[in-house]
Amino acid sequence: MPTLTQWPTLPDDVIDFFRSAFEDANRHVTERLLNVPNIRETSLDDALIDSLVPFSPARRLASGAVVAMDIHNIGGLRRLGGWETADISVIVFVYRHTQLIAQKIGMLQSKRLYPKNNDVADDDPIGFLYGMNAFLKRQPKSPLALLNRQFEFDDTCVYGAIKAEDRQVKSIAEMNKKLGQAVYYLFYNPPSMPQVIKNAGVERQQVTANDIGCRVYTENEVNAAIAGFEKGRSPTFSQISAAGTVSNWRLETWAADLLLKCQVGQIFDEADTEKITELLVRRTGPIGASIAVLIALPEEGPP
Repeated sequence: MPTLTQWPTLPDDVIDFFRSAFEDANRHVTERLLNVPNIRETSLDDALIDSLVPFSPARRLASGAVVAMDIHNIGGLRRLGGWETADISVIVFVYRHTQLIAQKIGMLQSKRLYPKNNDVADDDPIGFLYGMNAFLKRQPKSPLALLNRQFEFDDTCVYGAIKAEDRQVKSIAEMNKKLGQAVYYLFYNPPSMPQVIKNAGVERQQVTANDIGCRVYTENEVNAAIAGFEKGRSPTFSQISAAGTVSNWRLETWAADLLLKCQVGQIFDEADTEKITELLVRRTGPIGASIAVLIALPEEGPP
């Protein structure tokens, strides 16, 4: 029987189930970006988490494996004027019947693509502290000014929240040195480019073909894309894409075909518990949301 440092072979229908769940989340998040092109980055994180909830109840698959998800979203520390080493963690727990036999973690630091006009709604820490008062005491601006805005996306657009030599970039590199390659970048993009969105909100757009959407990159390849940049410069879509010779994975590929097959992320055991707890349990820790993937294998099956 595998130990906590060995990874078992998972049935194909387990991989298929979670690929379908994260593919739906990819479409859901991309559709939200398409309909609200200046949406806050944190709201896209929330959309990803919310779209996985219908897949979370326990169910038995044809292989006899039981799958479920436990989803917890406490919101990003960016809303308190801070930043995170990662926004979303995916922790996988594999059981043989009732005995825990393997566990691993992969973390995602999310960044959205900015339109060419860089018009993106940022989180306002002062407004957050005021709570509902921020809605009652609004600035005297009419919605007419918002009606005819146009948003354009192409491969020259930047991921405006990634800054060369930024403290967060350095912190992610330090975390990966401590835990191994556990933190990855998740990029929110439109379904295709070039993309021109006029009068967003007039008619709801649906994503039927999601050629780009949510993409995951290794920290090493993102760092390679911004190597040599002057401090504070942000990379473009084309610069990140060019650096992704190994990664540039679809979200569902990263979550199902790589994480669940132990090709990305880090296995952990009791010796790593303190480090993992510091990341996930403490409210001041650098994680905004956690997804626990729970898989119970039948008593008889491959190791």
